[in-house]
Amino acid sequence: MTRYEPECVDGTLFLVGDDRIEVGTIDDIVAAIGGDTYTIEYDEKQRTQSWLDTDDGALEVDVRETVTTLYHTEEMVSELRDYDMDTDRYGLPTRTVEFSNRFVDILEQQGI
Repeated sequence: MTRYEPECVDGTLFLVGDDRIEVGTIDDIVAAIGGDTYTIEYDEKQRTQSWLDTDDGALEVDVRETVTTLYHTEEMVSELRDYDMDTDRYGLPTRTVEFSNRFVDILEQQGI
């Protein structure tokens, strides 16, 4: 299975594996997610994990850093191909918004 590596060129994110797919600008991804940071919240049971070092049960994720370093599966990239780069009703490319939604889902799977 191919892993797709993020590549940022002139502020635009691409996922590169067997081929290369444009996701959108980092600024548009940040806008779709809602800001430069995303907070993952952990419940009481999850807070007992030794690897989680947080006082308040929340972990701040730097969106710009994470979207440019997180690898993705061939399955996810294949599904992203179904979306075009035309803008949606909010003025953002449809593929960018879909990527951002899936990125948030990945982050949320790490928390509650």
